[in-house]
Amino acid sequence: MKRRILGCRICIPALFTAGIAIAAIALGVATDDMVTALGALLLVPSAVLLFAIGLRRENTALSERRTN
Repeated sequence: MKRRILGCRICIPALFTAGIAIAAIALGVATDDMVTALGALLLVPSAVLLFAIGLRRENTALSERRTN
């Protein structure tokens, strides 16, 4: 699983986006700044979509390699 995530090109920006979102949420909660925490939640769907697209492409590529 780790190799698949690090192997796909789209998953690297997804990891970066998820990291920023987690850091911003933690910062917002730690400083009692709800605007920052709630604003950072907007990054979560983007990270999830990037993971889904990247893993789908990776799965498609793996299945094509197996059939050839």
